[in-house]
Amino acid sequence: MEPVIVQSIFESVEMLKNGMDTLKYKCIDGITANKKTCENYVLNSIGLVTALNPYIGYEKSIIIAKEALETNRGVYELVLEKGYLSKEQLDEILKSENMIRPQQINNL
Repeated sequence: MEPVIVQSIFESVEMLKNGMDTLKYKCIDGITANKKTCENYVLNSIGLVTALNPYIGYEKSIIIAKEALETNRGVYELVLEKGYLSKEQLDEILKSENMIRPQQINNL
C-alpha cells in the first residue's frame, strides 16, 4: 500500500500547488495599496492613543479614546482640536518609521 499512499501524496501536493498558483494569478498579482485610504485608516484608528500615551499622558489618552468612540471621529483630529500636541509634534510621533521601532521618548 505504500506506493499508493505516496502516489496520493504527490497528487495532493500537485493539486495544492495548482490551487496556490490560481490564487496568486487571480487574487494577488496586480494588487496595489491605496496609500490615501491606508493613511486615512491609520489616522482614524483608535489604536493611535497607545502611541500618544507617553506624550500626552494616560488621562488625556482616555479622554481622546472615549470621545473618538462616541463621536466616530479620528484620534489625530481630536488631539489637534484639543491642543494636546501641535501638528508638527503629532506628525513626528506618528511617522511610520517611528511606529515600527521601540519607542524612545524625546522632549518634543
